[in-house]
Amino acid sequence: MNSEELDQKICATFGDLVIDKALVRALKIRDKRTIPSFVEEWLISRFQRPDKSNAEIYQDVTAFMSKHLPSKTEKERIKHQLQSGESLVILDRFDVRIDIKNNRKLLNIPCLEEPNARVANEVIDKNPILLEGGQWGAGRLIYRAEGKNYVIEMIEFNPMQSGKVRLEQLIKAREQFSTREWIYLLLRTMGYEPFAYNEAQQNNLILRLLPLVQNNLNMMELAPKGTGKSFIYSNLSRYVWLNSGGALTQAQLFKNMNTKEIGLMGRYDLLVLDEGQSINFKGADDIHAKFKDYLESGHYSVGNDKITSECGLMILANIDLYDNAPRQSDYIRHLPEMFHDSALMDRFHGIIAGWEIPRFMTESAALGVGMKADVFGEYLHQLRIVSHVEFPFGECPNLKGDNRDVKAVTRIATALSKLLLLNPDHPDYETYVLNPAKALRQRVRSH
Repeated sequence: MNSEELDQKICATFGDLVIDKALVRALKIRDKRTIPSFVEEWLISRFQRPDKSNAEIYQDVTAFMSKHLPSKTEKERIKHQLQSGESLVILDRFDVRIDIKNNRKLLNIPCLEEPNARVANEVIDKNPILLEGGQWGAGRLIYRAEGKNYVIEMIEFNPMQSGKVRLEQLIKAREQFSTREWIYLLLRTMGYEPFAYNEAQQNNLILRLLPLVQNNLNMMELAPKGTGKSFIYSNLSRYVWLNSGGALTQAQLFKNMNTKEIGLMGRYDLLVLDEGQSINFKGADDIHAKFKDYLESGHYSVGNDKITSECGLMILANIDLYDNAPRQSDYIRHLPEMFHDSALMDRFHGIIAGWEIPRFMTESAALGVGMKADVFGEYLHQLRIVSHVEFPFGECPNLKGDNRDVKAVTRIATALSKLLLLNPDHPDYETYVLNPAKALRQRVRSH
């Protein structure tokens, strides 16, 4: 199969759920404004037509962005317009938190750096997802009096509609592809050109998706700079939070006892800690203890509260190589000291050998069609929560051995089974599911 044949098969199978990734890259919308790929592709899909040139699509998208997606440098102008009585529609990632003490619903509007706006009750009733980590969409804002003060309020909200993938359609589509061709599709959707990588590299790249399809899957990827470790986590799914280095506190991670706000570990499908080698944990001893508890059990305690979550943890860290292998055999020494504890490390299910993935080059970028990023992000999220009755994949044979090893391999194999739609009775299962799951776990055991 070549690139053109792959394009034809993907288009014939998925229809309007796909987009030309090369076109997205050529338009360079994200050079004008820093937005996730799933928002960029949604905007392009909104204005793309067969009779339009690239220049016309670019002009339409950027005109829409200029009107509805203001930069933070424009925030005072927007506030002035609202203050002057205008009603404005803004495209942003809105989220709502409940202020129990003062009986308020507080809206966060990132582009205005306004964390304490208001939101109409009917907006919440129609869009409860605003309470579950937020949602990109178009919100109509007004400025109104509230007692002796004035506030910004969102009175209407239209979510950025993701194309819905019915999982039974996905199962039917998978029948049209060999396992290798399905991996090509996944790579194209992730933004990679499959034919720029050999098969072993392709198999490694798709492992980055595993924490997105399986609850409470905790992994690491250790690699040199420039391999694109963090890209997919910040661009494929709104259910992921990517933290890039810096300091992290117990309140940010678990729960803020002053505001009663649940931390990152309780609000997302996946928390990704990028630049893991340089993270500074404030109150490292307490965080270490909570990580150990959570990675083992799926819950943690803060004060008198026990909080259960299905969030996975992904650590991304840069390491030095010598002759295409980690310079230090004990590569975990690159991470903050808390991860040097073997009891904590043993609670991670797998380590991706990022040193076996080459640097991301211009020719590595997708050259044809793949699934739209917002569609794919919703698909990955559905795989986390679907029941076995609805989606008959995610099986693993009964394994024997050390309890943590069995648990880890089973969880990874379940994720790979869902991602590749392969069960143990398929001839490709051992090669593409069970053996990679064992290899990921073995790196934890031999670190």
